[in-house]
Amino acid sequence: MLQLDNSKLQIKSFASLKKKLDRIKKQEFPSFERYHEDFNKLHQMLKKYKRYKNLILIGNGGSNTSFSAFYHALVPLEAKNKVFILTTMEPDLIKELKLLFPKRKTLVMPISKSGTTIGNLESLFALPEYRVLPITSPNEGALSAIAEKEKYDIIPHPEIGGRFSGLTASAFAPAMFLGIDVVDIDEGARAMYKYCNHLVPIENNPALQLAASLYLLEKRGYSEVFCPIYSSKLVGFSNLIVQLMHESVCKKHTGQTFYCADAPEAQHHTNQRFFGGQKNVIGLFITAEQHDTDSKVKVPEVAEHIPIKNGTIGDIDDVPYAKALEYEFQGTFKEAINNKIPVGWLHLDKITPFSVGEFLGFWHYVAVYSALLHDVNPYDQPHVENSKNISFKLRKEHQ
Repeated sequence: MLQLDNSKLQIKSFASLKKKLDRIKKQEFPSFERYHEDFNKLHQMLKKYKRYKNLILIGNGGSNTSFSAFYHALVPLEAKNKVFILTTMEPDLIKELKLLFPKRKTLVMPISKSGTTIGNLESLFALPEYRVLPITSPNEGALSAIAEKEKYDIIPHPEIGGRFSGLTASAFAPAMFLGIDVVDIDEGARAMYKYCNHLVPIENNPALQLAASLYLLEKRGYSEVFCPIYSSKLVGFSNLIVQLMHESVCKKHTGQTFYCADAPEAQHHTNQRFFGGQKNVIGLFITAEQHDTDSKVKVPEVAEHIPIKNGTIGDIDDVPYAKALEYEFQGTFKEAINNKIPVGWLHLDKITPFSVGEFLGFWHYVAVYSALLHDVNPYDQPHVENSKNISFKLRKEHQ
């Protein structure tokens, strides 16, 4: 189960947000909650491709961020060499990729709701003779037109915006291809939706509590949110969290900058910014319970008496590795409190498909509520197209 500790975010009351919270109560259920993927139909489609062992997924933004979160959290380390998420047309990378992923064993899955992302098409054209299974809106967009001409099957992409499409075929199809339990992910997310939907009052609604706290802190000048993630499995959520919060909220010259980082590695660079830089950053720490609680540090006898810090190396002997990781988190968290920096803490008590679904559903609603509190549309992204148009114009001029 997901747990939120917001007691150190320095928010005493949400009373000043009453009018905004009342408006939120009148919202409709979002389309990402109303939509239900047809798992049987998806399974039948993928059966045709079961002979392929490897997957190259081509997609940007919402076309890969949810799947990437599932992949990092739920695919064992020994199986991770079977998948590559291609987000660039970088020629040197694609050349290496073609050597590592042979045509006869590899399925290419381009994902684009609109089917008009130029970079995705360029990457696809760099992989001729591979078997291709697109996920896109049928009968509209260039990718659909290519699929029709090439006689490719198409997995339909529903009318759900990419960053909120984690419970649709765009994330579930590649996850099912890898054998991930998408039914449990779906159930976990929908369980969290029940905790977090707009009918649940803020006192009992963790997503609304966090969104409201972030909004009030932004009003006090905290324009940045640092998210160190103390779990190698959850760090795959980094791009999705950033995308959800930036694309949903940062409009009309408002909204906070989010940056996620792999921790405790982040302590060796971004802690300097966190504690020593501008005082406009809050911390949102993310942790997960470790399955292995038995492994312990065993200090060699020859090293026991070597001085370190204010003790000796022998002082860490017999400390469980899970506790060592927890103490790394606690050190930074407590130092933030000592420095009067607002900090929150998100914790998953285990990593399973169900809990990963919970985590996904929680962030969906945090993004929606954050946008509504800022009086902006959670579902559009009006400032991402112009740069794409410029880059396409440059391609045309090259001709």
